[in-house]
Parts: sequence; C-alpha cells; structure tokens
Amino acid sequence: MKQNQNIRVVLFDLGNVLVDLGDVSEMHSMLNTKGEEAEVWLQWLNSPAVAAFDSGRISFDDFATALLKEVASDTDKEVFKTAFQAWPRGLFSGALDLVNSVKPELHRAVLSNTNAAHWPRLMEEMSLAGKFHSYYASHQVGLVKPERAIYQHVIDALRVLPEEILFIDDNQVNIDRALEVGMIAHRVKGVEEARRVLNQYDVLSS
Repeated sequence: MKQNQNIRVVLFDLGNVLVDLGDVSEMHSMLNTKGEEAEVWLQWLNSPAVAAFDSGRISFDDFATALLKEVASDTDKEVFKTAFQAWPRGLFSGALDLVNSVKPELHRAVLSNTNAAHWPRLMEEMSLAGKFHSYYASHQVGLVKPERAIYQHVIDALRVLPEEILFIDDNQVNIDRALEVGMIAHRVKGVEEARRVLNQYDVLSS
C-alpha cells in the first residue's frame, strides 16, 4: 500500500545510490584494510582525514598526505590522488530518469558527503547540476554525515518539518541519525532499491 505521509522533500544521497562507487576492493586499496563492506565504510566515516576533507577544512593534497599516514600506506601520494579522483565511476543506469520522475510538486535535494576532488565530476561530468532544487554537499556546508548538525542544517534551510523529508542513503549509520532527527529514512543501494522505496511513498510520477 502506497503512503505519502505529507512528504514535501525527497532527499538523495549520491554515492552508491545514484553514483557507482564500485566494490569494496577499491575501499580496501585506499584504506589498506580487509573485511566486510559495512565495516570498511564505518572506518571511512570515522577517519579524521576523511572528515576534515569532506567538511572542506583541508586541501586535497593535505588529505592525501594525512590519509596515507593514518592507514600506514606506502602508496605514492600522486598515485593515490589520481585513483581517488577517479573513484566515482559514473551514474548508475537509470539514475537521472529516477530523479526526473520525482513528482514535480515535490522538492528534490541532495545530501552527500563529498569533497572538492569529486564534486566537479559529479556536477559536470555526470550532469547532476541543475537536476535538483537544493544541494547540501558536506564540503560546502562544513559538516558531514552522520553529524546531527548537518541534518538540522538541511531541515532549517528547507524550512520544512523533518517528517516531511524522505531521505535515502546507502549507509545505515546515516539512516539511523536521520531517523533520530525525525526524517523518514531508508537504506538503499542502487537505483532499483531507491525506486522501490520512492514508489512505496508515492513520490514518483507514474
């Protein structure tokens, strides 16, 4: 049974929802780790170097230096920077169609942990510029998920109630925090899972 629950905003994460970040092997390579994907993502979210870069506090070069030291990697810094910049592979098939199918009376927005190395590619190369009404990129806002403050920033900026926001993200820790602040939130990975959730809430044009 479809339910709208007075949703006014459809809020998208980008990585692993609309944008293909590949498999966990690329994370292992960058973080010098082993283990399950969920565990590696938690390590990524808890990294001081990642948090500093994704919140716009340090440069790309300083981030590369700090992260390689943090994970005790002997990878050449310039090799790492090239690989990191290329990490987002492109949009999943059907990603733009999904975004465009959100009902026109609803506000489309992005809430993404990202950085100065990836944002231009996301907006220009992957043509995400102009596809949403609002963009909340961590490196521009100065906050990162799952900090409570970034969710409150979005709520305040949009001037809506948290329960009027439907948020989809691929990391459970980010979903948990969104639920804590009162948003409707679901973990998804990829376009088809996202479409199923959005259809459940009747926010897509038929």
